[in-house]
Order: sequence, then C-alpha cells, then structure tokens
Amino acid sequence: MSLNEKKIIFKLLAILLTMPATVNFAQETRILTLEESLNIALGKSYQVKQLEQSLVNSRMSLQAARASFKSNGQLVFSSLPNYQQSERQTPLPGGGFAFDRQKFMNLQTEIYVNQPVAATDGVFSLVGSLQRFQQFGTFEEVGFSFETGLDTLRRKDPSDYSPQLRLQFRQPLFTINKLKTGYRKADLNLENTLQTYSRSQLDIIYNVTSNFYNLFRAQRQVEIDSAQVQQSENAHRLARLKQQAGLFPELEVLRLEVEVANARNTLTNSEANLKRTEDAFKLSIGLPIEDLVQVSTELSYRSITISLDKAIAEALQRRTELRSDDISVQLSEISVRETDAQTQITGELFLSYGIFNRRDRFRDAFQDFSNDRRATFGLTVPLWDWGKNGAEVQAAQASLESNHLTRQNRVDLIKQEIRDAVRSLQSAQQRLEITQRSEELAEKSYKISLLKFENGDLSSQDLALEQNRLTQARTNSLNAIIDYKQALADLRRKTLWDFERDEPVRIEVPK
Repeated sequence: MSLNEKKIIFKLLAILLTMPATVNFAQETRILTLEESLNIALGKSYQVKQLEQSLVNSRMSLQAARASFKSNGQLVFSSLPNYQQSERQTPLPGGGFAFDRQKFMNLQTEIYVNQPVAATDGVFSLVGSLQRFQQFGTFEEVGFSFETGLDTLRRKDPSDYSPQLRLQFRQPLFTINKLKTGYRKADLNLENTLQTYSRSQLDIIYNVTSNFYNLFRAQRQVEIDSAQVQQSENAHRLARLKQQAGLFPELEVLRLEVEVANARNTLTNSEANLKRTEDAFKLSIGLPIEDLVQVSTELSYRSITISLDKAIAEALQRRTELRSDDISVQLSEISVRETDAQTQITGELFLSYGIFNRRDRFRDAFQDFSNDRRATFGLTVPLWDWGKNGAEVQAAQASLESNHLTRQNRVDLIKQEIRDAVRSLQSAQQRLEITQRSEELAEKSYKISLLKFENGDLSSQDLALEQNRLTQARTNSLNAIIDYKQALADLRRKTLWDFERDEPVRIEVPK
C-alpha cells in the first residue's frame, strides 16, 4: 500500500470518528393480536393504573378502619418543658399588697396504652405519667417530725416529683357507635371500588377491542384503496397503449387518468387516517406513541342467535352498577344518621382508678403511693343552631332519596341498553350477510367488465364505475364485519355474558 493511500485511509477514519452518530436504524413494526393488545392494556394503560391506585386507596382505608379496633400506644411529652414567669399579688397585714415574682418550670411525660371496645365505642386506657415541678427562688416550709417537732426549713429552687399510674375507661353515651360506623363505611367503599374496578375494566376491554378493530379497518381500507389505485393505473396503461395504436380515443384515456388521480387522493386520505387511528390505538393500550404497530386478526363470522330475554336477565343479574347503587343508598343512610346525631343529647362516662405520689426527692417518689379514684358523668345538650342541623339533615335525606330514585331507574336504563345492543348486533348480522354477497357479485362483475374493456366492448367510464362499485362493496363488507365485532363486544360488556362461548364474563381483580 502506498503512502498516499495510507494517508487517505487515515483521513477517512478521522472523519468517521468525529462525525456525530446520526444513523437511524429502521424501527421494527410490532404486530399485535387482539389478545396481546388486551394484555398490554390491562397492564400498562393509564386507566388501569389509575384504577389500581383507587383500589389500593380503598383497601388501605379498610385496613386502617380494621386496625382501629386494635390496641394502640402513645408517648406524650405534654411539657417539654413548660417555663413560666409571673407576678403574684399578696395582701399585707397592715394593708396594701406585696408583689412577688414567681418563676417555675414543669416537665411532664405520659404514656398511653389504649384498647378500643368495638361493641360500645368505649376505650380502656392504661396511663402512666411522671411530672417534675420546679420553682425558682428560696422558700420557707414548715415541717414536722417526731424527733424535732415543728421545724422551719429553707429551700432553694425546690423540686417536686409526681409519678402516677391509672386504669381509665371512657364511654360515649346516647350517640352512634363511630368505631363501627367508620368500619362499615370503609367496607362499603372498598366493595364499591371493586364494583367500579370491574365495570371500568370491562369498559377498557371494550374500548381497546373497538380501537383494535378500527385500526384493522384502517389498515384494510388502505389495502382496498391501494388495489383501486393499481386497477386504475392498469386500466390507464392499457388505454394509453390502445390510444397509441389508434384503437382508443384520447378522451377515454383522459377520463381514466382522472380516475387514477381520484384513486390516489383517496389512498392518501386513507393513509393519513391510518396514522391517526394507529396513534389513538397506541394511546389506549399504553404503548409509546413513537412505536410502530400493526394489528392482525381473522375476521371470522359465525351466526349467533341472541335471546333478548336471556340478555336482559343476565344483565340484571350481573351488572355492577346495581350493586353500586345499593351501596350508595346504604352510605346515604349512614350519612343521615351521622348528621342527625349532631344535635342529639350526648353523654360521656369516665371512670379511673390508680395510684399517685408527690415527693421532693426522686428516690422517694416511688414509695407509699396514695389511691387515685375518679368517676365523671357529663351531658351535652344542644340548645339552638338557627336551623343549621335541620337543613343539613334535609340535605342528607334528599341525597338519600336521589340515590333511591337512581337505583329504581337503573333497571329501566339497563333494559333499554340491552334492547339497543341486541338490535345493533342483529342489524350488523343482517348487513354482514348482505355485504358479503354483494362483494362476491361485485368482484365477478368487475372481472367481466375488465375483459370487455380489454376487447374494446366497454367504455372507460363504465369500467371506472365498476371499479368504484367493487371498492365500495369491499368497504361495505369490511365495515359490516367490523361493526358486527364491535356490537358483539358491546353486548358482552353490557350483559357480562359471552354469547359466543355461552358463559359468563370473568373479571380478575388484583389481590
């Protein structure tokens, strides 16, 4: 290798190394079936992720309500510290007043071990506390002992230590059991979330199925329009050859050229619609918008006889909206009771038994305890609120009545939906059988017309008409089978019954 050749090679390598990596490799197109699309959507789509978070929210709320029945503990540092400085006014024997400045600091810690009582909404508590109270200054205290009798002591910055241990019970009276009510509400909310999850998952399955078939329709429409472009171009090419041979008038060739332009314009619109439909499909199943996807399916058709009575019966038995309406009624009844309880006479019983002590030395504070007993009964009697609670109760009752009406109307709405869905499916079946036969006839008619055109027995205008008829027949047949598949999926969603397999639709809820 010569020196010049080596220099050229080194220069090329240097250029390649300094060039930015701008080479884009062709992205592979992903081909999806309906089942694969549904699996992706039920694992990655935005709607599913949102439903899962709602389910987690309700389950954690129920877990929290369930935990409220169990014991709990608290360590409270109520004074950490509490320092105060103030003046005290003291009357003098000869008249007048003396003003003494007082300074003290209080340290107090309490530990609570609570055990709720679900049956009564009461709480047993074991409470231990320790307090240190210190005054700042010099004070005289009078003490007594058997050895010295009365004695006056002077103490500087005296401190007192006060430990206490008690068992107490606090019981609300004449009111609703908030502990049980809270648990019941959390349980109903979780069940309602599960019903909503199932219903929303069915909607997701239907939407993905509908978008899947819409994308398949768009793909097939591009193929149909491409076939028409090819047919128009072939006819135009044949007419041009005949015109050059003097066997075909130029006007007929121009007409076919116009048909080619129209077919290409239709194909361009179909390709643009395919891109839009593809983006909508990727968004619905949770794939990145940059991915390239195609769908593949066999549009098989098997005639199914649908019993309207069976469809309505299955829907009324399985539709989750009916149970959700029942739950809404129960939650509204609880809301009415809670609102009405705000103006009722309520009471509280408090019982406490324990030991306590107070000493000026810490080591003596835990000896010779005294008993500490307490019993308290209190009442709260509402007097007036200018009709506030009455209005709130009426609002809650109106909401309850509205939920009752919704529940009553739901049955009629479901019946109407099922009747419309069955009619749509039956109509799609009839159109499908008609359009399939029309497509077969249109293909035969086009083949005959093409032979006539080649033999000079048919005008270009009549051939273009046959091409348009064939394209329209193919499009109608495609739309009919897609409409049938979508109508079948809609009926499955609304009845929760799979009429193709003659079995109920099963929805998996994550654990």
